[in-house]
Amino acid sequence: MPHVSMEYAIMVPVLLLQVILIPMAAGWMMDVWVVRRRETALQDVASHMGTAIQQLYFSLNSEEVAVGITSHSPKVPPFIESIPYVITASDRKVESSTIIDLHLALIGMGTTANSRVTLGPNVLWQQSAGVRAPFLSNATSASIYVEKFPNGTLGFSFG
Repeated sequence: MPHVSMEYAIMVPVLLLQVILIPMAAGWMMDVWVVRRRETALQDVASHMGTAIQQLYFSLNSEEVAVGITSHSPKVPPFIESIPYVITASDRKVESSTIIDLHLALIGMGTTANSRVTLGPNVLWQQSAGVRAPFLSNATSASIYVEKFPNGTLGFSFG
């Protein structure tokens, strides 16, 4: 004859495990999945922006191209899962080239991505606190600006 108290001693912890631990584990796994999905989408945007900057450099780094300002609106999504993002950039000289580091971050989240573009020595990244600020994804005028100077230098910035 089975003992009822023995069944409760075995089944109560199993039921508690099913009611508490399994939903907690499922929630944790979903959180990890959402963060990874956001990171992947942000890294895709970072790669696209790096490629766009590199293509602008290759297009404008020619003597046939006149001095002036060019703007390009990259085809990137304004939001990632309904969250806007910001892109900041910096440049540094390494031997006979310029490296532009792009840093992307979802606004209000801890999700970030980076991209690095290697260009020629005649490039500089123009930091400006006025009109040309970091690239805000949901801004209507989010663009990459390139100013070609008479000496052949290409000044990149966001606007």
